[in-house]
Amino acid sequence: MSLDIEILYPRALSDRSLSGQDASSFTELVERLQRFVRRPNPFSLDDRFATLEGLSDRLLQGEDRTYPGLAFLAAFLRSAHLKHLLQREIPNLAAIDRFVATEDRKSLFIAPRGVVTHWIAGNVPLLGMFSWALSALLGNANVLRMSSRQDPMLVQLIDQLADLSDCGQSMAERTVVVRCDRDDEAAHRSLSECADARVAWGGKEAVEAIRALPARWDCEDIVLGPRVSLAVVDPALITDKIVTRLATDIAYFDQLACSSPQCIFVKSADDASVEKFVQAFVPAFERQSRAIARHTLDFAETYQISLDRTRVLVEGGELWRDQQTQWTVAVVPELHREIVCANRFVQIVPFREFDEVCRQIPQNIQTIITLLNADDTNSFTTAAALCGVCRFPRPGEGNNFEIPWDGIALASRLTRWITRSDPPTENST
Repeated sequence: MSLDIEILYPRALSDRSLSGQDASSFTELVERLQRFVRRPNPFSLDDRFATLEGLSDRLLQGEDRTYPGLAFLAAFLRSAHLKHLLQREIPNLAAIDRFVATEDRKSLFIAPRGVVTHWIAGNVPLLGMFSWALSALLGNANVLRMSSRQDPMLVQLIDQLADLSDCGQSMAERTVVVRCDRDDEAAHRSLSECADARVAWGGKEAVEAIRALPARWDCEDIVLGPRVSLAVVDPALITDKIVTRLATDIAYFDQLACSSPQCIFVKSADDASVEKFVQAFVPAFERQSRAIARHTLDFAETYQISLDRTRVLVEGGELWRDQQTQWTVAVVPELHREIVCANRFVQIVPFREFDEVCRQIPQNIQTIITLLNADDTNSFTTAAALCGVCRFPRPGEGNNFEIPWDGIALASRLTRWITRSDPPTENST
């Protein structure tokens, strides 16, 4: 079986391609990674925390800090944040470095899973760095597969990591970045067969294709697939700061991230409540749409926005928009599933009872941003959680990468938990 894989990292191999070579050539490259994880890591978990925090500092100070999503990645990489996330699953983090006593004559060691292959989504490629960072922090070696159309930003980030310290160099050495065509079955098969864990980012067709690839029977699959998000707000709680945070959650990533709300459900006793919210939200959304950089719309995207705007008006909805196709706010009586809510096109739907919202929650729901009082928050989130919702952040927190993500406890899935019965001590009987 021949391959056509372009190596982007390590840099020493970046001028090489495995084009037309036997699949064993790529396997040899991955075996180098496997040797890393089969030896004790020369750097501790604390070293890796410090290194990722150093990368965070560099991202916040660098020329590329305005790159879409980079600020979210920098915040994710802070050591205090990463420690907090890991401790949700692993109470004693020392077990990541060595065997630690858990009970009488019992010890636990949490080892890396091995080689983790990440298929990076084409719409928001930076998301792949979140799963890479967590995997690398836990000591795994990583293969990142980019599409043939993606820019080299991920490689630049690994370069910056390698320049930070000896620990950063070690983490970079355990990382391979490749690029191959989406239809190259032989390339994807090799990426899959070498993996101890597979992380699949992307749409339904993409993640199903990845899951269908042959893999070892014990390979761990983490699917971060096509989900959608909503917001539920009480207009009585709206302030200028809060409505700006909500608008930012929606405008960032042009709604192409699964965590970007596509519809805002507004609690309303009457039309005046909805009007109050709209009058506050529309100017904030317009401001944030101007302030936050976005990709250039192609013809198909522009046509879809124009088509959906027309659909809203024909069906009796209300519309607020700019003179081009940069942002759109539509007030409709129910969530309109035929409208493509992407590229800063958001629906506003009034409701009186939470049951009205719950029956409109789509099956592939991820996030519902909530702005409700304490009693309503408890009542609504308890009901909505049973409808499949994975997380309920507040405005301004919608795009923060958290663990669990998509309801998945990632750290546990990216490690192996090893128990040991310890020999008796001199004082034991």
